[in-house]
Amino acid sequence: MNRLAKACAYSDKTEDWEEFVRRCVPVVSLVAARVGRLWTGGVTAAVVDDIVQEVFLKLCERQRRILRDFVPRADDSFLGLLRIVSTSVANDHFRRQSCAKRGGRTITVPLDELLPLTNLISPQNSEKLHNTMLYSEMDERMRVNPNIVTARDRAIFWLYYRQGLTAEEIADLPAVKLSAKGVESVLRRVGRWLSSQLGQDSKEADAKPISDSG
Repeated sequence: MNRLAKACAYSDKTEDWEEFVRRCVPVVSLVAARVGRLWTGGVTAAVVDDIVQEVFLKLCERQRRILRDFVPRADDSFLGLLRIVSTSVANDHFRRQSCAKRGGRTITVPLDELLPLTNLISPQNSEKLHNTMLYSEMDERMRVNPNIVTARDRAIFWLYYRQGLTAEEIADLPAVKLSAKGVESVLRRVGRWLSSQLGQDSKEADAKPISDSG
């Protein structure tokens, strides 16, 4: 997929773009449906199609700037970038709808549904947190300490680091009920706590004597 994305950054070949669209549409559609569920509780196929078209317009604007600037960092890292772009476009779509309605009914989404359960890691974040075991350890620490990290805080943390949403986009989600500054405060607090927890484990491990297996 990385190679195809780079080819389409400069190619006008019909076969390249047909294959690009074929591979991208399912990914974008899934993201659009998930984001729509966060905003409204559910979306129609027509809305998903509209968002898919908006995503492709985004990819093609400014002479395909996103595709041209894309730098592969891992196998299929373009899919991570595509998910981030799709999430941003979908959030913008529903944000516009929300502003247009002005006072329309708000659906409260259970916080458990905010947690991204798939491996949606951006190229940038994969450099910082590339070890899947580290993700698992971090999530377990948060899950078993709900008095320190609430379900909402845990959701915010993963929406930012794994889904690639900005603080402003997270604040716009109806279930979060925080300002962008509030979201940033949660991220800083949870980040400091996790760093202290993992750092303490590292110190304890270094302090343990190595047993003689012989």
